[in-house]
Amino acid sequence: MASIVKRGKSYSVVYYIGKKQLWESGLSYAAAKAFKAKVELDQSAKEKTDKSPASEKDRTVNEFLYEFIEKYGIKKWGASSFDGNIGLIENYVRPYLGEKKLRAVTTKTVDDYYHYLETEAEPAMNMGKPMRDHITASTIHDIHKLLRCAFNLAVRWEYISKNPFINATLPEHEEKERVVLSSEQVLRVLKFTCRPEHYDYYTMYCAILIAIGCTTRGGEIGGLQWDRVDYENRQLNIDRAIDRVSKKSMEKLSKLEILFKFPNLFPGTKTVIVLKQPKTKGSVRMVETPRIVLDALRALKDMQEKLKAELGPEGYMDYDLVICQANGRPIMTEHLNKRFKDILTEMNDPEINPEEVVFHSLRHTSASTKLLLSNGDYNSVKHAGGWANLEMLTRRYGSHSFESDREKLAQKMDDFLDSSTSAPAPTTATDAEQALKALAQSNPDLLMQIVKSIQSANTD
Repeated sequence: MASIVKRGKSYSVVYYIGKKQLWESGLSYAAAKAFKAKVELDQSAKEKTDKSPASEKDRTVNEFLYEFIEKYGIKKWGASSFDGNIGLIENYVRPYLGEKKLRAVTTKTVDDYYHYLETEAEPAMNMGKPMRDHITASTIHDIHKLLRCAFNLAVRWEYISKNPFINATLPEHEEKERVVLSSEQVLRVLKFTCRPEHYDYYTMYCAILIAIGCTTRGGEIGGLQWDRVDYENRQLNIDRAIDRVSKKSMEKLSKLEILFKFPNLFPGTKTVIVLKQPKTKGSVRMVETPRIVLDALRALKDMQEKLKAELGPEGYMDYDLVICQANGRPIMTEHLNKRFKDILTEMNDPEINPEEVVFHSLRHTSASTKLLLSNGDYNSVKHAGGWANLEMLTRRYGSHSFESDREKLAQKMDDFLDSSTSAPAPTTATDAEQALKALAQSNPDLLMQIVKSIQSANTD
């Protein structure tokens, strides 16, 4: 507070900055009143600043990220995203940026940080060993995506005035296009694994068939249960998935809808295998299923019934899973991927590189094949594969889906134009009808392409 003191014919204002007493003298009474009001206003604002939480003044990146996780991450992230983002923060953000003041982080700070990650920083450890030789550009891009989102919120919450990650310099990173197996290669893999006398091979045979025929994810295949197989309507009900989640995410994510927790075989583990709802509402779907897939599943069911009888209730853990180990235990996506690569290595196919292909590649092959067979029916393929929107489907699969189809169409047009220049054109309506009839009989696909082209030209 400040006070006005009369000194002779003038007035003074007495006030304090800390413990130091200050005087403002020689003022008229009106000027003294105005100065006193200003001093008290400044002191009030300073008190508010001093009493404000760290978010208003000295909040660190660590403190902000904790709040970001609690108020945003827990509400928005699924289990896998939660675990992955927490891992990035704990391994790569807190050790390097955590103690910095939030307001002190500039674009130059971010550029220096990314450069350090790329050239000097140690990769995260797994089981006491580095996960890789260096921090990859892909990981840095993942960190950037996470922190750009976080600092956008910091701007919205008015902790900072601008996002320093917006114009940051990232290392060059070109996302590798997933290797897509050809139909001939897939058929060779299916032939190799179709061994009804061997449960392990035949289980993989069925898993590959489901991935190709139904455009499913690895987690959806592992989470498929027998009561979700509709033989009568030839459909699979994809409404659950298997996943490995941390116990921490299970505690934090109240929206995580767990249908079943598989008992851990080893005590003290930090993760648990769960059966849960798929990651998005769009992932829940009924998938039309080829007959060959259903026939293979019938045979697999018979094999499992025999195993149950042989092993008994103590040896066979029956969770009603379609794709499972010989003892009934679940098969995770990482297990499908490892077994798939082992099979490709065992095949020793000169056209297939096991290093370039993962089990998820089958989903890509399925989508591309369905797009080709349906002449680009993106909506149907989107529904079958459970993509959230068409943009995800077209971005990932549209580029290479129709290369061979376009080549075939170009060849058809070549054939058509050659024939049209070498043969005399029909001069009567009857001749035209006969020509169209002959074209319809010899090459109906070409006729349809011509009709569509004419229709398109008329509407342009």
